[in-house]
Amino acid sequence: MAATISQSGVTVAREVIMKNSQAIIAPAASFTYAGNLSANAASSQDFNLVLKLGGDGAAAWLATAGNLPNLETVQVKAFVAGSPVDVPVLAAGTTAAGKAAVELLAIEAVDAQTLRFKFRLENKDNVPVNLTTAQVNFNVNTAAIAAATVGGVDFDAQPAPAAPKFAKVTNLVPTVGTVDADGAAEIATDVCSDGDKRISLNIRNYTGSGVGVIGESGETGVTNNGYILFSQAVNVVIGKGVAPNRSTNPAVENKALATDAAGFGTSTVMPLGFVKFRNLSVDAWDTDLATDYYKLRANNANNNGDLKTFGVLNTDGAVDTKEAVVKLYSSNGFAAGSTITLSNSPFCSATGANNVSAAGTVVASADGKDWTVTFTHADLVSVVSGGTVNDSLLAIGDALATGPLGAGADPVSGYTASLDRAYICYNVPGNVEIPQSTFQGVASLIKEDLSDEQNNKSCRRDLAGLGGGVKIDVRNFIAWDPSKPVTDAYGEWIDVVRVINNSETQEADLTGQYIRADGKYGKWGSLGTLPARGARYFTSKEIHTLLSNNSSIGGADQTAGGDKDAVAGGTQGEKAPNTRLRISSTKASTLRVQNYFYNARTGALTEVSASQGADFVNLEASPRDHIDQDAQTGIKK
Repeated sequence: MAATISQSGVTVAREVIMKNSQAIIAPAASFTYAGNLSANAASSQDFNLVLKLGGDGAAAWLATAGNLPNLETVQVKAFVAGSPVDVPVLAAGTTAAGKAAVELLAIEAVDAQTLRFKFRLENKDNVPVNLTTAQVNFNVNTAAIAAATVGGVDFDAQPAPAAPKFAKVTNLVPTVGTVDADGAAEIATDVCSDGDKRISLNIRNYTGSGVGVIGESGETGVTNNGYILFSQAVNVVIGKGVAPNRSTNPAVENKALATDAAGFGTSTVMPLGFVKFRNLSVDAWDTDLATDYYKLRANNANNNGDLKTFGVLNTDGAVDTKEAVVKLYSSNGFAAGSTITLSNSPFCSATGANNVSAAGTVVASADGKDWTVTFTHADLVSVVSGGTVNDSLLAIGDALATGPLGAGADPVSGYTASLDRAYICYNVPGNVEIPQSTFQGVASLIKEDLSDEQNNKSCRRDLAGLGGGVKIDVRNFIAWDPSKPVTDAYGEWIDVVRVINNSETQEADLTGQYIRADGKYGKWGSLGTLPARGARYFTSKEIHTLLSNNSSIGGADQTAGGDKDAVAGGTQGEKAPNTRLRISSTKASTLRVQNYFYNARTGALTEVSASQGADFVNLEASPRDHIDQDAQTGIKK
């Protein structure tokens, strides 16, 4: 029999499905006959409708004892002689004498994916019954129906329904999968997932007689686009944002950070980037399919705030937030004794309206390069704008754009206050050397224990880098000695050093210093700056002129003594053959140095660069030792 099938469909948040034992109410569905359901006077007609699950995974009907649906969730509507009628649906064998009704004979679980509803159009009246365009509705709320005569047919009454039992779907994990699976594709900007999942619900009509219908055959050409859609509702984003790349300060043995001109952080605090918690543009239900959609929100009349419900497990739309976890991946590790905090400001300062959380709990990898940092529920509450559990993870923000010097006093150019993110703050103790590292991060929103909610995880993203302190020793170096004529075998050679800034974005401030043959620090001075991708040649005479400052570090020696005959115990100043040149940058994270000997008499030019300097950006570019030319400390002024 030809038919029309319609369904409302339902969208459920993927996050709220975590166990196969969970069950959700199936969507309402209806089957409308194109022809008539009919029964002659004092006779009956049996028919069967089958609800079959399909789609992703292996969803199953909840068919354990006491969990099958009941007749209180089944409704029949039709036309009789052109007039609409609510046809009573009664239990088997209960139609009164002289009346007509649809009896529900049985509901059977044929297999895990199939429910069969066996009906009988029972006509105990003395006139035929023809139900035109009869519509059978499943999984709906029903009401009492008064006895009525429609088109000459006396229909029975339907009593007020007892408690309804709706058809439910279970075994959902194979369908929904894991929301925060590692390596998931980026299906939309900053959304790493394997996409929506879908369960289809097909209704088929079968004919037969009695309650033991055998050899049923389906109506060909009947299709059904009904569904239960599982869609990710909440998302976590991590990124660099306005956090600048920072440098260690070689003047204090790289135990502190170089000052950031805009005030983003201090000499011991560096913002690495941000974490943002957000709702995706989908309205998806929690498992109760009622009350509120599953979303991050401030506390509301239904007590469904994401921070308010801590310790109370909900299935009515609340995101049961326990904590946040940030996993930081570094190229060279972290300073000993350092901590990670959260702030609602990229200044990582508790000035004015800004808040800073307590230090997160760190679990380090075996090599110390990767840190998993956990921030408690209290930590999250502490950095929201209002600092109360009635606020939301959506309300973290630096509303006043207040930096460490106070509102309006900070030299911040082009920064607009953010209202939707927490900043990750790297805090160093200031008395130990800070490794130069690049950083990446993954952030997760962890749900409460026993909440049956999945965690949300961000894509892996680059964070601010900690470069600077690039410090290269030019080992084969000839200091300039104006007293030696070019006719002297030693004086005819001039050193030419080429410094290359191979960063695509960061200028390099250059500082040089003599490292004497006896190991003492010598004079130092600025060599200027190089723009991104810039390069410059320096002759040994230029370097001699530029390195004009005396070092105040203990044990330094500023004397220029020394000649080609200097030996152990003799003069070891900057002119000695074993003097080295150290070149450092506090801003750059990558430099290259080439070194040439030029013979002023013959014009011969010989490159003696040997190995190049360390590169703190492209650490995976080659397997070589990346500190083979990098000095252990920077310039000692």
